[in-house]
Amino acid sequence: SVQQTTDGGYIIAGNICFACPVDEGNSNAWLIKTDSNGNEEWNQTFGGGGYSATATSVQQTSDGGFVITGRRSSIEDNGTNTHVFLIKTDPNGKIN
Repeated sequence: SVQQTTDGGYIIAGNICFACPVDEGNSNAWLIKTDSNGNEEWNQTFGGGGYSATATSVQQTSDGGFVITGRRSSIEDNGTNTHVFLIKTDPNGKIN
């Protein structure tokens, strides 16, 4: 998911998999903020704790922060139990 932010930059949400085959999970939701030229200003990951997470949507909120939705599933049960998550961050991507 990509949205333009009020400062002319962009917020991008998706997932990143650290040192794992694509079909094994272990991914974290990933939030990236860029300037108007696409240069990264910051990035944050959310996940871990035995879950594989993917951010599927992001919106900027009226306070300048972001709200992210997505799905997560347990690595132990091979993703058979998938849950929705909602994360609210401040303007720097830190969880509120």
